[in-house]
Amino acid sequence: MMAVAADTSAVEAQRIRRTRAALKQTLADIKITLPGLDADFSDMENRADPFDGSVTLFCHWRDPHNNLIGSVQVHDSGRIFAEYDVIQNHPTKPGWFIEAVSVWGDDTALRSELRMMPLP
Repeated sequence: MMAVAADTSAVEAQRIRRTRAALKQTLADIKITLPGLDADFSDMENRADPFDGSVTLFCHWRDPHNNLIGSVQVHDSGRIFAEYDVIQNHPTKPGWFIEAVSVWGDDTALRSELRMMPLP
């Protein structure tokens, strides 16, 4: 399973685990497995909002060519947003293509959805 950076707090690490599990479950519900979701993040960094000073942890997955394929954002407030590229036809809805899976929420609940488009 993924390694979490040494400077990541236990709370952030737990939020990342929950988010990763939600991404994987959303895909498992339609019988899709993406091994990349288990990979370590390519990079992680804290960024401060210049307006209010709040800090957000940004975590990224990248492919072997360094293209961004997914990200997780963990906000100080506990809010989460994540997305990961799926890039394949929907296995049970003919005529639909899945671009990505997204998860968002906070410590009380996470929601998810597939970003889809009709095939031409």
